[in-house]
Amino acid sequence: MASFIPAALLWIVTVWRTPAAWRVPAKRALWVAFFALSIAMTIRPDGVSSALDSWLGIHNVATLCKHLAGITAAYAVLTFVYDVAHEQATSLRGSRPRITIPLAAGVGLTLLFFAAPQPGEATDLLTDFADDWRIAVYGVIWSGYLGTALVSATRLCWRWGRLPEAGLLGRGLRITGMGTALGIVYAGHRVLALALRYFGLTPVSPRTDENISSAFLFGALVFILAGSTLPVVRRLHQWGRAHLALTQLYPLWLELTSAVPSVRLDPPRSRRADALLFRHTRGRLYRRGIEIRDAILDLGDHASPALRSEAARYVAEKGLIGAQAEIYAEACWIASAKEARENGDARAGEHTAPASGGKDLHSEVEALRHLATAYESALVREFSSARSSG
Repeated sequence: MASFIPAALLWIVTVWRTPAAWRVPAKRALWVAFFALSIAMTIRPDGVSSALDSWLGIHNVATLCKHLAGITAAYAVLTFVYDVAHEQATSLRGSRPRITIPLAAGVGLTLLFFAAPQPGEATDLLTDFADDWRIAVYGVIWSGYLGTALVSATRLCWRWGRLPEAGLLGRGLRITGMGTALGIVYAGHRVLALALRYFGLTPVSPRTDENISSAFLFGALVFILAGSTLPVVRRLHQWGRAHLALTQLYPLWLELTSAVPSVRLDPPRSRRADALLFRHTRGRLYRRGIEIRDAILDLGDHASPALRSEAARYVAEKGLIGAQAEIYAEACWIASAKEARENGDARAGEHTAPASGGKDLHSEVEALRHLATAYESALVREFSSARSSG
């Protein structure tokens, strides 16, 4: 069961990256890499490869498919690293990877595979039939191309990833470089195992050799996955903060826009439905802030200068000072003005600048979050209750 975990993770990443790959051509190389790796790791377990061989009626054809997918993945990773490095650091010169080389390698593997006699299923094609020169050349081509591509990718990853201006993307490339370096070790191990088996030497059992090979391969996949997704972490963090702010502002937004429904662009959803809507988070947050501010401006017409002064005195009596006092005083008169509007009281105030606000979306959201916290506080409820009973 554990052998299917890498394939499952790779398919999850592949599906997740599919929309972006279709929208942005520059992201397709990495998507191709994950797609090819997903195929290779899916057919890697013995049960799956045997079933595929039986279904197609060709001994060991699953191994050929796996190796062709590996060549595709290696070329795609190299292309991705090249594109990222040369887009961000034009000082790094070099020729773009040519597709003719992996195509020639793939054709060579296919011809050698079908030319070599294979009387039965092999546990490992490269070692079980290593005494056949065609399989030996097959192994050299496969491991040689894989190793060469990974050496180039590792060199690019480390050259660009160490530049001071590389930032988080550079850190991701360095981690990817660790994965491609492990891939080089994997390829070297396969070449060594192939050479030893060709000369009839078996220093370790085939099972042990397979476990060592799997460890190198899985380690390389983990680092490549981590490195390629690291630059997304910051965007996910920013999205998470925006979505959290969106849900935190919901009660204040619903309260105020219920009193001033004309400021709403769309009808309100339930709080749960709103929290479970994950699309267009930044645009919705921007709109929510505007609608809250528009509602406050409208409610300001129901907040007389006397009410504002009373709110300021009230929070001062509670021991609040400075910016905190201004925010809580604003929340107090907003709550009272909302009640006055809902009761149909005549307009008694005027438009004034808000006590808090920001110059950009981030600072404005922070100001509104402070206001929302104050609006829901016991202090504001006590102020509203005192005015209502008075």
